[in-house]
Amino acid sequence: MAKIILVTGSVFGAALLTADEIETALTDASHDVLRPDPQTIESLTDDTIDYLVVCTSTTGSGDVPDDLVTLYTGLRTEYPRITHLKYVVVALGDSSYDHFCGGGVTMDESLADLGAQQIKPPLKLDALEVTEPEEIAPAWVVAAISEHLTA
Repeated sequence: MAKIILVTGSVFGAALLTADEIETALTDASHDVLRPDPQTIESLTDDTIDYLVVCTSTTGSGDVPDDLVTLYTGLRTEYPRITHLKYVVVALGDSSYDHFCGGGVTMDESLADLGAQQIKPPLKLDALEVTEPEEIAPAWVVAAISEHLTA
């Protein structure tokens, strides 16, 4: 099916657990999923990659978590050619904070600025309403990619 890069930004582990479940769901749907370590822009510039899935929480004042900073900084300073990438973002956040899902919004805007093609607006999961994002996000990601593949 599709070759997919999955990157994660997690503060307390919820985004990492959610990404693990997304990986399982995508693999079960016969996709080839890669999780680069370290997460750098070099993995995104590979034009054999069909899709990028970003699963991230938010830290600070709407910032990306530390484990996503290298990738984010690379996007903002090196301006890689990633127009071949189609992507979705799963953003975890808490609406009681001013910068709700800011990490995901920041990644979405950065990818769009560099020409990557958003296939669906970010899935914003509010911790005040959704206590187990790993139960919702995998099906949403698989459906988004499946719908795009058949469109």
